[in-house]
Amino acid sequence: MSSHRLFYLALGLIVLGMVSAQLGAYYYLHRLYSPAASQGGTVNTLINYGNSTIKWYNQTSISGSENFYDLTVSLVGGNIEAQFYGPPLNEHFVTAINGVKNHSPYFWTIWILCQRQNAWEVSPVGADAILVGNGQTLAWAYGIPDHSPVPGARTADSCS
Repeated sequence: MSSHRLFYLALGLIVLGMVSAQLGAYYYLHRLYSPAASQGGTVNTLINYGNSTIKWYNQTSISGSENFYDLTVSLVGGNIEAQFYGPPLNEHFVTAINGVKNHSPYFWTIWILCQRQNAWEVSPVGADAILVGNGQTLAWAYGIPDHSPVPGARTADSCS
């Protein structure tokens, strides 16, 4: 076999491995951040507007099939601005909630409460990829992205 064929075979195997790893990571994160997504229940949502205004939506009933973006749209009565990125991402980039708009260095970020650690983690996926599940606590926070959505609360690098 010529060296060119070996090179292209190796290159093809590397690309295949990378695509497989990305798909595996996507499905792993989708399941990790979607507890009990097939059943209904309630979820708690915090919206921190970054100006000392914090609004809790506690014990919100969910069907078990909605994502965090759809839940947010419902909670704020549609008062949300977002840029939609179609296939392959199929994600919304939220630019404003209830009139509070992104303005560098301040942005809307998603946080997940890690129950075991009693700490907040920045979501590694977008709102469309989070299927809300019973008992989950999620937050939107406007501010510098590495600041906790609850002032003084602990943060974690990842939920374990």
